[in-house]
Amino acid sequence: MSLVVLLGAGMILIVLSADYFTNGVEWLGFRLQLGEGVSGSLLAALGTALPETLVPLMAFIAGSQGQTEAIGLGAVLGAPFMLATLGFSIIGLGVWASGRKKEGLKVSPRALLGDLRFFLMSFGLAILAAFLPRFTHPWIALVLVLSYVFHAWQLIRGGHLDEDPSAPEQPLHLSSRQHPPMLLIIVQVAVALLGLIVGAHFFVTALERATGWIRISGFLISVIVTPLATELPEVLNSIIWIRRKKDSLAVGNVTGAMAFQASLVPALGLLMTPWHLSLLQAITAVLAWLAGLWTLTRSRDGILHISELLGAGLFYILFILLMIAI
Repeated sequence: MSLVVLLGAGMILIVLSADYFTNGVEWLGFRLQLGEGVSGSLLAALGTALPETLVPLMAFIAGSQGQTEAIGLGAVLGAPFMLATLGFSIIGLGVWASGRKKEGLKVSPRALLGDLRFFLMSFGLAILAAFLPRFTHPWIALVLVLSYVFHAWQLIRGGHLDEDPSAPEQPLHLSSRQHPPMLLIIVQVAVALLGLIVGAHFFVTALERATGWIRISGFLISVIVTPLATELPEVLNSIIWIRRKKDSLAVGNVTGAMAFQASLVPALGLLMTPWHLSLLQAITAVLAWLAGLWTLTRSRDGILHISELLGAGLFYILFILLMIAI
């Protein structure tokens, strides 16, 4: 299959699947009586973050030496880095394109701040672990896993304190009923998620073939190229929700994925690799952490303006400049 066909098929499948996925998640959150912030942080984020976890997992299983380990660590660090920088910047462009330049995004502070604080705590601990003795790594991995479980439980428990869940404006795509059955909602979400996975796979394959034309390290491929495709579903879902004025869902989808990628995925790296970060890897991790801190400090009032969203992208530009300098 040609590069153009792979790239086109992946993009089309991701776009179509994202529309069905966002519609299904809205109905699933409504039926479970969860606020938009919780639905985005857990239902949407978990759905799109779980498949891309296969990238570092398969790299770690394949071996822990040289290029393979670098690809695995790049995937672990690249996902939160892309979400915390380009992810928010693209959301900012989506706000601008939707004609909401002045009002910005009005989000649920409870879920948003909870996700970002958890991200900073968990990812900071994962970075610190690289400088601690290896016998501490399994215990730190256990702390990260248990912390995420507790974080998810807190979000669910506080879901009724979020904005009151309201019925989605659009009917379920697979049903014209006013109250579609739960089974049909789950089927739509599952099928759409499968479409996102297959579409992302096509997209990743095309990008990897394209990078074969130039000499680039396995780490840079996994920290820049692969996350561009694997994080595309999250960002596209958020753009769709922005157009529907579902701001808490749009932002929660990204921050929820950040929380997942900062805890459960690094736990795999701690258990399956020596978890020693090179200078390049450490720079990537620290810039992702600083970008998360930037968004946290700018979102305490529950409103994210375009300038603040685009500001997160400056950390990505700084990363590129440092790569050129190094």
